[in-house]
Amino acid sequence: MRRIMCAVLAIGCTSHVPVRAQELDLSRTPMAIPFSIASDFLVVVEGRAGNVGGLKFIVDTGATHSVLDKRVATGLQLPQHAQQIMNFDRLIPIEWAELPELQVGPLQAKRLRVMVVDLPKYSEIARGVDGIIGLDLLSRSDKFTIDYSKKRLYFELSVTGSARPVPLCFVVPIVVQGRVMRLVVDTGVSDIVLYGGRLKKRLAKMRIEGEPKAMTMGRIAGTKVTLPGVQLGGPEKAITIILINGPEDRIVRGLDGYLGVATLHANRVEFDFAKMVFYWQ
Repeated sequence: MRRIMCAVLAIGCTSHVPVRAQELDLSRTPMAIPFSIASDFLVVVEGRAGNVGGLKFIVDTGATHSVLDKRVATGLQLPQHAQQIMNFDRLIPIEWAELPELQVGPLQAKRLRVMVVDLPKYSEIARGVDGIIGLDLLSRSDKFTIDYSKKRLYFELSVTGSARPVPLCFVVPIVVQGRVMRLVVDTGVSDIVLYGGRLKKRLAKMRIEGEPKAMTMGRIAGTKVTLPGVQLGGPEKAITIILINGPEDRIVRGLDGYLGVATLHANRVEFDFAKMVFYWQ
């Protein structure tokens, strides 16, 4: 079975529509925990896996499933089952394991099925961390907010305590020169990343400003271009994006790329799981 892998290590997508908020509602006294910033954009928090505490986790809203570094999984003696998944445009080997318990702040999950990966091997920006927290844990809150100015995560827990289906991801539309593109809202990437082939199919006469520049994102080759006529929650403007090769349409349907939250330059962003709405200010 194949699964779709994006961002640092993200899987799967569904469609949701964003709303830009002027003020976020923190009136229900959410619980707060501190975080640090790595690589100028990654949110890193302390958590616990099984009986091992003091671990460092990247908070990745582009990841449906949480990920544990193979070193930690081996130390916990977790039985592992091999599989392959798609990472942007290539299949890579991973393993699955059942983690007795995963906890970050007030969020806690028991017997959670997580991915096991040699993180430094597949992502340079994941060096020095022990895992990745995905939506399977984050969605156990009704809302969670990233306050970049205070370096605090706020979790508003469900008053009913009932579990909800894990969302595959938040997807927002942006308009590129009159064409709608659907992007995953992703704290695990630093830029706006589009599948170049899909964009060019929709824009036979795509306009760019300046000269394209070749670049790399870890092991992924891309091209940095500045596109005029991009609209994202406001008036049209020129935005620099990265074009990469993507998987075939039949493998990833309805997804055109990734919106790195850092590109919003927001002081605070909120993911509302009860309404499946994304806010920023």
